[in-house]
Amino acid sequence: MTPRIRIAAVAVVAAASIAPTAAAHAAPEDGYVRLAHLSPDTPAVDVYLYDAGKKKPRLVLKHVGYGALSPYQKLGTGSYTVAMRPADAAASSDPVLSTSVKVEAGGAYTVAGMGPYKGIKLQVLDDAADLGSGRAGVRVLAASLKNPTLDVKAPGLRLKGLTFAGITDYQQAKAGKSVLKVTGAHGSASKELPLSAGSLYTVVVLDRPSGLDLLPILDTTGGKVVPNGAIDTGMGGLAERPSRTPSPLWLLLPAAALAAFVVRGRRTTG
Repeated sequence: MTPRIRIAAVAVVAAASIAPTAAAHAAPEDGYVRLAHLSPDTPAVDVYLYDAGKKKPRLVLKHVGYGALSPYQKLGTGSYTVAMRPADAAASSDPVLSTSVKVEAGGAYTVAGMGPYKGIKLQVLDDAADLGSGRAGVRVLAASLKNPTLDVKAPGLRLKGLTFAGITDYQQAKAGKSVLKVTGAHGSASKELPLSAGSLYTVVVLDRPSGLDLLPILDTTGGKVVPNGAIDTGMGGLAERPSRTPSPLWLLLPAAALAAFVVRGRRTTG
C-alpha cells in the first residue's frame, strides 16, 4: 500500500529566506487550515476564521491581497467558518464571502477565494495525496485571469485546457529536478522544481504586470508541513490575533493596483 501523506505542522509563505525543514508534529486529533486570496481582480480583504456557531473570531488576517497564502492554523477536529470582508470593514458587518470547512484528524485544507470578482467563491481544497516510494506529488492551481485557459507540462502531468480557478490533483513524479511549464493565450512561464521523495508541492499560476508567474509551494515533506513553504519565491504575511492591534498590510504580491477597488454586494458560498 502507498503511504497516505497528511499535513501535520505549520507553514507560512514569508518574505524572508525559506527554510526547508518540517515543523513540529501535530497531535493525532488535530488538523490544519490555511487561507488564500487567489482572485486577481478582487481587492484586498480581511479574513476571519471562526469556530462554527461562534461570533468571536479565532483568527483575523488584515489586508490580504491577491496571491497571499496564510500560515497553516492548527485546529481541533470539527467545523469552522471562514469569512471575507472588505479591508477595514467592521467585524460586525456582513461578509462578502463565507464558507464552512470540516477538519478531520490529521487532515489539512486550503480555503481559497478563487475566480473573477463578479463570481468569486471560497473553495476548500484537500491538501493530501497517496504517494509511492521515491515519488513526489505536484499539483497546479490556475489563478491567472489574463490567461483563462492554460496548457500544463509538469512532472507526471500533460494537460491541455486547465481553466481559470481550476486545480489539478496531485500528480506523482520521480524525485529530482524537474521543469514545470504553463502556456496561455498571452504568455508562458516555466519553473525548475527540486522535487524530494515523499513531498507534496502546489504550483500557483499568477498574473504579474510582466506576464505569467509561477509560485511553487512545498506543502509537505515526510508527512509534515514545511514552514515557510515557498520554494524560491518570497511572500510575506502577518497573521494577527483579535486581541492584538492588527498590522495594516501583508507584504505580498503587488496589490496596490487593487486597492482602488471597493468590494460591493454580498455573495455567500457554502
